[in-house]
Amino acid sequence: MPLSRLKYLFLGIFCLTGMIGCLLDAVVLGSKPFAEVIVWIVFTGVMAVMYVVLALRAPRWLLAGVAVHVVASGVVRYLVAALHLNQPAPDLQSGVRFAAVTSIILCLLACAFFLLFFYREARHSIRLQTELSLAHDIQKTLVPTIELSSDDWELYGVSLPSDNVGGDLVDVVPHQDGSVLAYIADISGHGLPAGILMGRFKTAVRTCVPENPDLSSLLRRLNSVLPQVKEPEMYATCAAIRVLASHGNSSYFEYVLAGHPAPAVFSSRSGSLVRLEDGSAVLGLLPGSEFPAHRVEVHSGDLLLIFTDGLIEIVNSQGEEFGWNRLQASVQQNCGESLKTIADAVLEEGRHWGNATDDRTLLLIRFR
Repeated sequence: MPLSRLKYLFLGIFCLTGMIGCLLDAVVLGSKPFAEVIVWIVFTGVMAVMYVVLALRAPRWLLAGVAVHVVASGVVRYLVAALHLNQPAPDLQSGVRFAAVTSIILCLLACAFFLLFFYREARHSIRLQTELSLAHDIQKTLVPTIELSSDDWELYGVSLPSDNVGGDLVDVVPHQDGSVLAYIADISGHGLPAGILMGRFKTAVRTCVPENPDLSSLLRRLNSVLPQVKEPEMYATCAAIRVLASHGNSSYFEYVLAGHPAPAVFSSRSGSLVRLEDGSAVLGLLPGSEFPAHRVEVHSGDLLLIFTDGLIEIVNSQGEEFGWNRLQASVQQNCGESLKTIADAVLEEGRHWGNATDDRTLLLIRFR
C-alpha cells in the first residue's frame, strides 16, 4: 500500500501518541510549562509515526530507529533548556486544565483521523470487490467450458479463475474447410482491466480469423490490433492450434506460440510426453514481430496438452511450485480416461497443492 494512502492513519497515530505528553504532564499535576508540553507532544507523535513507517517499509531498521529516538530525545531536552521553554511553570489549576483539554482535543482528532482512514479503505475495498465480481462475471460469460468432438478429434477446454482475477481465455473457432482453430490466451495483469482486454482479444480473434486463415498471419494481425485497445503496459501470451483434416491413421496440427508456455504431446505409441518448441514474443508490445508456425504429425490416441502458467506456478506452504513435472505425471497417470476426467484430475491436484494466485486454464485435444 502506498504511503500516501496512509496519511490519515499517520495523523491518527500522531494525535493518539501525542497524548502521552499531556498525560505525563497531568501526572505531575500540570507543573510543566505549556511550550515544553507542546514540544513533547509533537516529538512523541513524530517518533510514533517513524516507528510505523519503519515497521511497514524497513523492519530491519527498527533498532536504528530506537537509536535515533534516544539521540533525538537528548537534543530536544537541550533545545528546551537552551530556548528557555521550560519556564515559567504554570499554576496548578491552569496546568491541569491545559493537560486535560489538550488530551481531549488530541483524542477527538485521533478518532476523526482513524474514522477517515477506515472510511477511505472501506470504499477502496468495496470498489475492489465490485471490480473482482465484474471480472468473474465477464470470465464466466466469455470463457465457458468447451467440450467438442468430431470423427478425427475430441477437445476439452476449461478455465478456473483465481481470487485475483486475471484474463485467461480458451476458445475454439471452426473453419469453413473443416479444420478448427483452438487457442489459449493469457492477458497480463489482474482485475477488471485484464477481464475487459480478454473480451476484446476474443472479439479480435473471431474477427480476424476469416481474413487470416494461417496462424502466423493471424498472430501478426492480432499483434498490430492489440495496442489500439489496451493500456501501454499490458500484453497477451497465446498458444494457437489449428487441427487439420486427418489422412489415414495419422493427423496433423499446426501451432504457433507468442510468449506462451510450450504445449506438450502425449504419444500413445511410446507413452512419453514431449514438450514442443517455444515460441516468440508476446502480443501487443513489439510491432513487427514474427510468429513462425510449426506442423506436427500425430497418431490415433495421441493427446495434445496446452496450459497457462497459472497452473504450474501454484505454490505450496513450503514455497515449492507445482511445476511441469507434476503436471506431466498427473496427465500420464490419467491418460486413458476421458478428457474431462484428465482435466479434473490435474486441476484437483493443483488445488490440493496450494492456493492459486492466477487463473488456471487447460486445453486437451485427443486425436482419433
